[in-house]
Amino acid sequence: MIPETLTIPETMAALHGSRAFVYKLIGDGTLKSYRIHGKRLVNRDSLAKLFR
Repeated sequence: MIPETLTIPETMAALHGSRAFVYKLIGDGTLKSYRIHGKRLVNRDSLAKLFR
């Protein structure tokens, strides 16, 4: 099971995509992310919705 949140590099690996692609998905609202202590974390459920 994957954790509730993923870092940008973990999200890149899961999507087999670039950093720019991940930030594009965050920017257009496809992926929900949070900034905690300067670290951007992507919500696992929003990532899972891409695969449904």
